[in-house]
Amino acid sequence: MQHLEQPAAQGGYVTSRLKTGIENLEKEAFQRGLPGHGQSIPGTAGYLGASAACRDRTSIKRSKPVEAAPVILLIDDEEAFRSVLKQVLLNAGYEVIEASNGAEGIKSFHERPANMIITDIIMPEKEGIETIIELKKAYPDVKMIAMSGGGWYGTDIDFDMAKKLGARTLDKPFALQELLDVVDELLN
Repeated sequence: MQHLEQPAAQGGYVTSRLKTGIENLEKEAFQRGLPGHGQSIPGTAGYLGASAACRDRTSIKRSKPVEAAPVILLIDDEEAFRSVLKQVLLNAGYEVIEASNGAEGIKSFHERPANMIITDIIMPEKEGIETIIELKKAYPDVKMIAMSGGGWYGTDIDFDMAKKLGARTLDKPFALQELLDVVDELLN
């Protein structure tokens, strides 16, 4: 690698520039989070002189552990509405698990508990209030949001019961920012 030791046109050495470039890539990798075992850091594929820290993740010590994204279980029987909410929550940095009714949501929550549950009130198979009661009984500290657009009967009674069970309530339609504000408030 003698050609690397030749002075660069502007007075520095190519070797020092290569080392500086590798150090910058490593610094950026720590800021973005390191790739999985066997994966490369984007932009480092051609470097022969990559440091051992880039090649061996076991030697890397982080000053602060990486926190996983909060998980939200989203239960709503309206697929299009659920899809929009899911995308908004994903874009805000949350992990989202979907369920199309209360029975499916309860099963899903038992398989993988979430940090928060957002549930519709009026659904087939198992309605939102039944879902809230069952999950609050098993997991009293879980954060919940109950939402409804009404139906053939008023939701005031359901919302009152949801509030007594510890859930926040949102009337459909609501602003997406309103949902994100409530989620952020409850999780932080």
